[in-house]
Amino acid sequence: MNTPAWNIESEYPSINSKPFQSDWEAVVTFLKQMESGVAAVKDHFANPDAATISKVQDLYILEEKCSILLGNLFTYLHCILSVDATDSEAKGRVSELESIHSKISQALTPLDIFMKRCDEKTFQQLVSHPDLKGHEFIWSQKRLQAIYLLSEAEETLLEGLSVTGHNAWGNLYSNLSGKMKVQLKYPDRTEEVGLAKAHSLTRTSNELDRKVAWLGIQEAWTEHQETAAGVLNALAGWRHEVNSKRSHKKEMSFLDQPLWDNRISQETLQALMTACENNIADIQKAPALMAKVLKKKQLDPWDLLAPSPVSASTTEMSFADGAQLISDSFAQVSPDMADFVKMMVKNQWIEGRVLPNKTTGAYCTGFSKSLEPRVYMTYMGSNSDVSTLAHELGHAFHSWVMRDMPRAQMNYPMTLAETASIFAETVLHDALIQKASSFEEKVEFAWNDVEGAMALLLNIPTRFEFEKKFYEMRKERIVDASELRKLMDETWSKWYGTTLSKNDDLFWAHKLHFHISGLSFYNFPYTFGYLFSLSIYARRKELGSNFMKTYVEILRDTGRMTAEDLIQKHLGEDIRRPEFWQKSIDVVKEKINKFEKLIQ
Repeated sequence: MNTPAWNIESEYPSINSKPFQSDWEAVVTFLKQMESGVAAVKDHFANPDAATISKVQDLYILEEKCSILLGNLFTYLHCILSVDATDSEAKGRVSELESIHSKISQALTPLDIFMKRCDEKTFQQLVSHPDLKGHEFIWSQKRLQAIYLLSEAEETLLEGLSVTGHNAWGNLYSNLSGKMKVQLKYPDRTEEVGLAKAHSLTRTSNELDRKVAWLGIQEAWTEHQETAAGVLNALAGWRHEVNSKRSHKKEMSFLDQPLWDNRISQETLQALMTACENNIADIQKAPALMAKVLKKKQLDPWDLLAPSPVSASTTEMSFADGAQLISDSFAQVSPDMADFVKMMVKNQWIEGRVLPNKTTGAYCTGFSKSLEPRVYMTYMGSNSDVSTLAHELGHAFHSWVMRDMPRAQMNYPMTLAETASIFAETVLHDALIQKASSFEEKVEFAWNDVEGAMALLLNIPTRFEFEKKFYEMRKERIVDASELRKLMDETWSKWYGTTLSKNDDLFWAHKLHFHISGLSFYNFPYTFGYLFSLSIYARRKELGSNFMKTYVEILRDTGRMTAEDLIQKHLGEDIRRPEFWQKSIDVVKEKINKFEKLIQ
């Protein structure tokens, strides 16, 4: 299949090119300027005068310039390693850059503490600078966490240890998964493929391919389960220890940081999960109906990402056709969204090749200098691949409509990021269902909706509950691989009930999201985004020609408001109440019921 290679050379021709080296040297220069600048001013933080505040403002403006170049270099290197996880030169440069980044963070620690702890009058003087006004919201949020700050020396030490501490564990997992080989054991042959291709095969229409890929992934990770368990325990242990140290005035729980990162309250998370748990039995109809269409009593674990067995097409969809299908569906909502897809394809900003050393997963990233997005995935033509492409293009569109805003306001949380991506998937699926004329088409497109409901209202809550229970256990001791498998098995049983022939008790090992050093609880934002996007989409008819304007306004506010304030402002709803989420779940249940009537 002809799949695209992304163009990242427009940013830097190569690691050894002059533009790359020039930006690298500029970052090093900025680091030295910040180190000397902070050292010269920090003794005046106790009683800051106008001159001190002015110098602090200059340092923050310098830091933003540095972060643009630093982010650009990191994105470029990350793109290289995603395509080839064995690239030793890129890995070496990432290691160097992580060290530089740590030194920058250490240098700015006194500045960060000053900003969080200064009185309100000083803070308002600080953000009065035109170039820093955009920072007011995010800094105000950070000031709420000042109670958990340690001393300057301790904060600096923590930052310095992070490179060889929890970040090193995350890198170990990435290196392992990038190099891992999977044995596909067919009845008549055995093939060896990379992990990314094996995961892609679990999404194909051929059940034998799905089965041998799933079993191969299980076998590969069983061999490395102790390493994966070591990574998981090290990351959780690090976070627990840091939280313990920060709890000198008030206890800091393992959920506090994910809640801050996602700009939601504990009440909102509880309302979301309560609504999901209240509807388990109704959502379990989704896998039960999928099994029925597959002519099985229960779904096998290799069927969880399978395309519909009832299809109007017998061939996998080419990348060009998949991108055109997405563009056409987006056009029904907005010509701008449709044109954006065409631009992404034309500019070669999408990576879709099947390569032996590619890392697993799909993501959207962006270059902070040019503000150009990039989409990464392994495209093999399944319906699931087309949905994934739409999902990532939704992310890219989100960043694209914000590119004229202050840099500080472009950083939106995962909860609201996933709203944009899942909205894009919803647009695609809705357009396909409306367009469907034959029985086969109707089943095929409705299947995608039902499969999505299962993933986001059963699988994601499973991940959240597993991770929460694991963190509670890890407070007391190391949790070994066999215990992790048992815990995952029990959690799958709760959420999937008896709809599966076998639980994926190794899911914690092969799912990248559990092993990211910079983030924990990389799960509940997907359910949040799914249900919130349905709530937005439900207003499409009501708002008519103003819908897209409202949608873009919501996207542009995602970096300068809490989720609660954003939804209150644009939709007039209180997301701290389960009733808000229930309305969207009711929409999902209706889709499942329609699917049931259709297949009967």
